[in-house]
Amino acid sequence: MTVRVGRHVVGRTAAPDAPRPGRRALLALVVGGLSSGGNLLLAITVTRLESVGGLGQFALAFSFYIVGSGLVRSTVTDTVLATGVGVVASAARRAILLGVVAGTLISAAGAAYGSPYLLFAGLALPGLVLYDYTKAVAVGIGAPSAAMAQEIAWAALTGCAALAGLLRVIDVPYVFALWAVGGALLGLVVAARRRYALVPGWRVGRAETRVAAGFGAQFLLTTGSAQLALTAVALVAGTAVVGALSAGRTLLGPVNLVLSTAATLILPQLARTRAESRAVRTRTAVRLALLVAGAVLPLTIAVALLPDAVGKELLGANWTVARSLLVLLALESLLAVPATIGFAGLRVEQASRRAIVLGILLGGLRVPAVVAGAVLFGAPGAAGALVVLALVSAVAWGGSYLLLLRARVPERPPAVQPV
Repeated sequence: MTVRVGRHVVGRTAAPDAPRPGRRALLALVVGGLSSGGNLLLAITVTRLESVGGLGQFALAFSFYIVGSGLVRSTVTDTVLATGVGVVASAARRAILLGVVAGTLISAAGAAYGSPYLLFAGLALPGLVLYDYTKAVAVGIGAPSAAMAQEIAWAALTGCAALAGLLRVIDVPYVFALWAVGGALLGLVVAARRRYALVPGWRVGRAETRVAAGFGAQFLLTTGSAQLALTAVALVAGTAVVGALSAGRTLLGPVNLVLSTAATLILPQLARTRAESRAVRTRTAVRLALLVAGAVLPLTIAVALLPDAVGKELLGANWTVARSLLVLLALESLLAVPATIGFAGLRVEQASRRAIVLGILLGGLRVPAVVAGAVLFGAPGAAGALVVLALVSAVAWGGSYLLLLRARVPERPPAVQPV
């Protein structure tokens, strides 16, 4: 079965004009680099111009965007990437529906608490999740060059907004607004040109809905619990602690975006080995983990050893609060690699129940651990708790996938019987 996306055909097998795996991976890295650059420019601009408290509000708004787009990724996009089949155009309806629901809640929170960052994030969220959906499909099973064109346009718009903010032409919240609304409009334009369905809806069978709900719940219990922990820290310890964590994570933005880009490629790679033996599938998972870690490690080391002069130039006055957190936050990002591989493997195996159980256990630990660390030791305590939780998550997700392979997959594929 094949699905037409614009002028490119995607499905179980590559389209005749689809790029080879090596070229696709290279283009995916370029797309990830462009996305990393645009988001890093936005974060640096806000960090330089905002107070620590305002930076905390920005961090909450951006985190809600990550949660919204991640929810769409786990419930809608990953199904297309893992199986390579399905009606890609109609699946966009589900992405928009989730974006509308989540965006409405975030906008209401922004209006209630007087936060322009939350308000703008909520209003733009439906278009932003559609943007991420179109990009992920293009990178994973479509035409990566189309995703590259998207990122170039958004990066250019972000650059103009950042320049206007640095020149004091517009206030800092409007820099964020231009970034969010610009990305949302680009998502709508790209989806319309590819003739995706733009009316929100949810038209899939019960089986797929159950799987999507399971992995959506798992995502909310893990990344969602991280957002809940961030919100709890802001309420209990103040937005200044959240702002300090955000200042440190600003410099690690490229690392986290490399991880998200790698996830787009990991799913199809693991899915291609489903018919192989346990040994082959285990080696594939280990090789992917080493490959991603090899790409992430130099970036984390560079950030952890960043000179003071460079840090002050990038973060301004907020460099003082970020400097002491960099080593811990860099270690947290590095430990996310095996967890990413493990979660992708469970997604390919459609082990939603196992993922939910792990998510409940890890999510139940995250909120009290991070809040306790923030209350007792401030931002360094919260960062230390995040490292411990990242280590536990790496062991849990990676080990769970390997154990699942041992239980489900024979050591060698059965011999083919003659007809």
